[in-house]
Amino acid sequence: MRTFYVFKIKNEYATLTKNNPYYLFKMLSYIYYLDPSEVKKGIDIFNQMTDSFNTKDLDVNLFKTYKDNYFYTKFKNIHQINNIYKKEESKLIIRKKFLLLQSSVIKPSFLENLEKYENLFFCDFINKDYFWVDKLYI
Repeated sequence: MRTFYVFKIKNEYATLTKNNPYYLFKMLSYIYYLDPSEVKKGIDIFNQMTDSFNTKDLDVNLFKTYKDNYFYTKFKNIHQINNIYKKEESKLIIRKKFLLLQSSVIKPSFLENLEKYENLFFCDFINKDYFWVDKLYI
């Protein structure tokens, strides 16, 4: 099971790191692994780099897209796809500052819908994997 954190990066940081996302990943990774006593500093840096999601619009958009899908379920801000034929179990949790995507497949179904949004940066801190969603579909 892979766990991706999805961040909406501000335009100025996205422009600087679009061709070399390693530095953006290192900064987000640094914040992710901060000592609890230094979290306040990390939150300030994190807020400078990221924008908030419009959670209501994203929630409604995802629901409209997948509502007729037999394998889709939704509860509050949690969207799930359990496709037994593709052996996909994916869960997308919508939060104000990030999305949490957990999936058993390499390319979860939710990626197709999220690629419409600009400056989304995916990080899997455990497996040290990261990518811009728009670069994935080029």
